Amino acid sequence: MRLWNFGAYVLALLVVACGGESVPVTQGQGAEGTLRLPLVSPGPYGDYRLVGATFNITGPQTVTITDTSPDTVHAALMAGAYTIELAGSWHLERTDAPGTVVPAQLLSPNPLSFYVTKDQLSDVRFLFKIAGSGAADVGFKVDQGGWIAGTLQFTARESPGNGPSVLDELVGKSVPFVIGFESSALNRGTSRDLNVQAIGPLTVQFGGPHSDLLAHVAASISRYSYVYFNLRATPSGLIESGPIQIWSEDFALELLPSAPSPGVLDSEGYPAPRLFQFETEGALRSSHEPGNGVRGPASVNLQP
Repeated sequence: MRLWNFGAYVLALLVVACGGESVPVTQGQGAEGTLRLPLVSPGPYGDYRLVGATFNITGPQTVTITDTSPDTVHAALMAGAYTIELAGSWHLERTDAPGTVVPAQLLSPNPLSFYVTKDQLSDVRFLFKIAGSGAADVGFKVDQGGWIAGTLQFTARESPGNGPSVLDELVGKSVPFVIGFESSALNRGTSRDLNVQAIGPLTVQFGGPHSDLLAHVAASISRYSYVYFNLRATPSGLIESGPIQIWSEDFALELLPSAPSPGVLDSEGYPAPRLFQFETEGALRSSHEPGNGVRGPASVNLQP
């Protein structure tokens, strides 16, 4: 098995909701928690700053943050469920080269949801892909792994005849998602297969309005340390994805095999480790409710 470096990093700028004192942007009567928003993240060649962003926060309170000059901004918030939208003409810069834009791609669903609870700490990450090479071991999250992202449309229960399920609330919902992993170990199979071992820890995020259920799913799956899947070149020069399955103690997330779709082949006719887009079916199941699950169409972007 060979470790391949794809010349990319994933940079995470943390959004942290926590209790305690702060310098508030908005202080409401009886505020019970604090949103702490770091705007600087360490990287392989120095620190990176998120510049020009506007953060629109909605929930029990509505807050707009436009001042991104501090390294960290704070907002005191009432306890409850919120979403935070990254808006404005944002870009990344190196802190030692202000004014020079670092090309970056936002991977996270936008807006992201978070929950403010008195005296408890919760983390939300905006994930960015930035150009680079090499490896790093730094404090926030800079890695050279890939991701699986897209939208899950839960249109139906898998077993309508079964009793009520904890997953029933997802039927009829369209849920953006991203699953990031720190590195990829790739090897070639005998049938023009590119076999991928996605090595964690995983970062799992769901977009849209806050859902306690999806927050629990994300936390559970994030504890899973690796994922296996494969991409196969067809005789007609297209690429198809094999099944992608992630199990945890509480939930199982599955993306079914895709139909052949356009993709990039290398000089030997194997799938190249490049961005691959496809349509398939997705399913989410509860490990504690055998036979119960929700499923529906899935639009997927996959970077090995």
